[in-house]
Amino acid sequence: MIRSILTLKTDPARAEQILALYRVEGILEESLELTRGVASEISVATDGSGEIMVTALWPDEAAYQEWLDHPKRERAAPKLRPLLSHAEIGVGKLFRVDHEASAS
Repeated sequence: MIRSILTLKTDPARAEQILALYRVEGILEESLELTRGVASEISVATDGSGEIMVTALWPDEAAYQEWLDHPKRERAAPKLRPLLSHAEIGVGKLFRVDHEASAS
């Protein structure tokens, strides 16, 4: 399994607008419907800084690449670009999941 992580640093008001856009446009859901993605989350820092983290779980790196290459990935870009115009966008990074645990 592979986990992708992308960070976005913006002001708190824009962070809320970005979260709302992800919800309204169903960006996370679409990424899973169009690829072999397993799970996806978008989170905002609890300290009020406006930092956002987008994570997803993929069966392998090829599955993540499917999302990067998918033509529908850019569908929400015209609405997202203005919200990210002053954001610091981190470099997306992939991590190999070694093991996991969850409460039953």
